[in-house]
Parts: sequence; C-alpha cells; structure tokens
Amino acid sequence: MKNENENPRLTVLAKVLIAAALLVAAVLVHTFVLPYFSSNHEMSIMATGRGFTYDFDSGAAFHSNDSRFFYYVTRDMVRFINSNEVTEWQFPQNFINPWLSARGNYVAVGEERGGLNISVFNENGLRFQVTLENPVLSFWVNETGFLSVIAQYEGGYGIYVFNEHKTSTPLFHWDIYDDLVTPTHVEVSPDGKYVAITIVDLSFNVRSSVQFRYINQRDAWGTEQGRFATQDFSGEFVTALRFMDGNRLIIATTERITCFQLGPGHTASRELWTIELENAKTHIEFYKGTHFAFATGDRLLTTTGDGDPIGTVHIYGINGNPTGRFELGRRATHLRMGHNSIIAGGDRSFHAMNFRGMPLWEYTSLFDTRDLLFLDNTNTILVAGSNQAEIFERRRVREENRENEFEFGIEEDFLP
Repeated sequence: MKNENENPRLTVLAKVLIAAALLVAAVLVHTFVLPYFSSNHEMSIMATGRGFTYDFDSGAAFHSNDSRFFYYVTRDMVRFINSNEVTEWQFPQNFINPWLSARGNYVAVGEERGGLNISVFNENGLRFQVTLENPVLSFWVNETGFLSVIAQYEGGYGIYVFNEHKTSTPLFHWDIYDDLVTPTHVEVSPDGKYVAITIVDLSFNVRSSVQFRYINQRDAWGTEQGRFATQDFSGEFVTALRFMDGNRLIIATTERITCFQLGPGHTASRELWTIELENAKTHIEFYKGTHFAFATGDRLLTTTGDGDPIGTVHIYGINGNPTGRFELGRRATHLRMGHNSIIAGGDRSFHAMNFRGMPLWEYTSLFDTRDLLFLDNTNTILVAGSNQAEIFERRRVREENRENEFEFGIEEDFLP
C-alpha cells in the first residue's frame, strides 16, 4: 500500500544517492581491493626485523602459550617479552646448562642434571623456588603450577611434588631404594589430587609401569603410601604421561597410547580407550587438555600391516577419536601445538596445519632451526636458530617483493 505522506521527490533523491554510493563502492573495490588480492599478490612468511642474538652455548629456550608474550630462557636470565619487543619482566639466574619445563602459563627452570635449585614462573614473574639436598635428575611443571621432581640419592631416588604454598616441605615425597627400579617421569593432575609415576623395572626382563598415587595424606589413608592402582606394560617403555581435562591420564608407550580415567576411591582407575600403533612415534605433543598429536617414524616390528608413511602427523581429541592427519613426506624432528593448530617438520622445512589436518602454510628457513613456535596467532611465529632468533609474520605481499621473504638481519639485540 502506498504511503500518502511519502514525498515523491525525496524518494527519487534517496534512490539516486544510493545508486551513487554503490557506484563509488564498486569503483573502490575494483581499483584497490581486487588488485590487492589478484595474482600479483600472495601470502608469504616475511621477516619482521624483530629478534635477537645469543651465544651458541647459552642454552636458549622458548615457550609461548597462545599469546604475544613468550618466555626466553638462557643460562643467566629468564625474560618475559612480547612480539613487539616489549620486556614485561626479567629475572637473573646462574646455570651452566639450563633446562626448561613448560606447561600453559607456567615454566620451571633449573640445571639440566645435577643441580639443586629450581625456579617456577608464570606471566607475573617468579612464583616460588625450591632447593633440594640431592642432585636433580628431572623435573616438570603442570598448567596449575605444581612442580614434580626426581632427585638421585646414593643407592636410590626421591620423588617430590611442590607448589607455591609448599616449598620448604613437599606436598608429596616418596623414596625408592632399589638398584633395579628407576623412576623416569612424574605427572601431577591439574587439581593436585593425583600423581602418576613411571617406573622402569629391570629385575625381570624389561617392564614399565605407571603407579597412581594420592598426593593428599587424607585421601591416601588405608593405602600403601598413597598408591591406589598400578598399570603394567610388559616389554614396553612408557614414553609420555599427560593429565588431560577431567583427570584423564594419557599414557604413551612404544606400542600404544592409552587413556585412563582417575576418580575418587582406591580402585578408581579404568581404561577409556587405546590406540594401537603401527609405527614408532618420533614426537608426541599435547594441547590444553583437549587434543594431542604425534608424528610417525619407522614401522614397528610387532605390526603386521604396512603402517603409515614416515612423517605422518596424527591428530586426536581427548575421546581418542582422530580429528585429522597430515603427511609431511619426510621424517619429523619438530612438533609444536598452539592456537588449535600444529607446526611440524624438521631441519629447515616446516608445515602448519589445523586440527583437521588442513594445511595453513609452509615455511623454509635459511638457517638451521632449533625451535619454531606460534606467538600471537598462527600467522606469527618465532624462529630460533643456533645463535639467533627472529619473529616472522605471514603477510600478503607483491610477488616482486618475495626476495625479502626469508631475509634475516638484526643489527643489535633488542633486549637489555
């Protein structure tokens, strides 16, 4: 129905203005937007000129947690900086061979082997430090700041768990005095209730086992030093432990990956799923309690099938179902996860993919690469070599400018 109050002249003017605006928009798109996305532009990994150098033997290590900020650790300093060259904080230290354990927003730094001191940081700086009486063999920190340690005694081992509220005395302590039994890994659940300990027993052939123990003494009442379950893996070596969401523990061995559900009660450990492997794993990584990925190596002698091509990246969800796969076409020596994506590769050639296995980009470095990780997003990466590191960004550039794609040149260190 026609509006009797409608002014015909205003209606015609409005239509003319709209048509003019559409014409201007079309011209702008044709002049500026379409040429930018035409064939003379493409996405490339470009050097930003932001980076730093370090000594070859500085022990440089890096960690990022889906953030523009990242940790930069050397033998004399821990720094928390961002991709725009801003140092948030720094903490001096003195190590011969620093070792970094990182999970989420937490990092733990200590001597690689034989040290007595370990420092734990998060984005706010130093959270706590522990000093042990016996040399440290290995240590790990989880995403809620629990620190687990294996120390070596004369004729045995000590296993400890600390957090920022219990530093002078441990939350958990268990001694092992047996020349044929060696602990190799300790994993603490995010809620601090459970500890899983990998044990290698050489007393009869070769056997690996994972012991489940309570950390809190009240929960441990009625058990043998808090132990409520043990999972044996005869003839296999446990290569990785990781607590995932909902206190699910993933155990990776040389032949399988199994998930157990831990809960209240002294016998509350049940198997949820198992993935039988046909190839050896070269790397396995976990992401925020929800996903994990591994890269394949040579075919296992115990399998009857053909296995996967070497360098196949498999991605799984916490339910044990595959979400994607990607074939590198070569052996993987590097695997990193971040921003619901994966970086995989080796030497100087790397691929990024999402959790469905869809490729994001490919990058080839001009120098030997020690580490490569996501920063702000999947298009911003830190590339670390033997004595230098630089931040690269994936940008849309003209083809004639691609000769600058992989340039690495830093005149001075941007860090104090």
